[in-house]
Amino acid sequence: MKKISTYIFIVLLIASISLTIISLKNKEWESVTATISLIIAIISGWIAYETFYRQNQAEKAQIVVKLDFTSRYDVILLVVENLGLKPAFNITLNWNQELRNLKGEKIRFNKFNEKVDIPVLNPSERTSVLIDVASRFYSKRSEKDMDYDGTVKFQESLNSKRQTSYPFHFSFKHYNLSPAFENETPKTMFELQKIPDKLESIKQEINNITKQLKT
Repeated sequence: MKKISTYIFIVLLIASISLTIISLKNKEWESVTATISLIIAIISGWIAYETFYRQNQAEKAQIVVKLDFTSRYDVILLVVENLGLKPAFNITLNWNQELRNLKGEKIRFNKFNEKVDIPVLNPSERTSVLIDVASRFYSKRSEKDMDYDGTVKFQESLNSKRQTSYPFHFSFKHYNLSPAFENETPKTMFELQKIPDKLESIKQEINNITKQLKT
């Protein structure tokens, strides 16, 4: 639809400019004024259409597929996020090369429906799934396992079966030499989670020592 509209505007603009040139050659000044006004109207209409189209596109659901090395300590996540202003329904990822996790299993976002990966993603909502442990990932995979692409498909409305689709692509290559943890917060939180277990161990040791002293 966008290509057809653009083509129509271009044809109208070329035709109007041609009429203006012909009118100038024939010194038909009233026609020149009319065709110049027509050119201005066509350009204004084109600008208005482009503004409306871009605003309409910005309001739609926009699904992105990306890697996340920073949210969790020493873990690589595959993230699907809706950056648009409307929800997306029945999202599916069709891979040209299957991405597999640390167990060698095909990456999936749910185990309940094989036809749909994500039933719904609301605006600004994201979901993620584990790919692998970051510290071991590159030692286990060859160069051919670094680039992945495919097509994401989804419905913009549950009342319509019409699907929106566009390609996605991501690569692990440019993370290979990057600092693994630019932000220390994930590692700090990971270590803090060990405190309750350590305290429980200390408590058990104190109880054991107390029992021995009483005997």
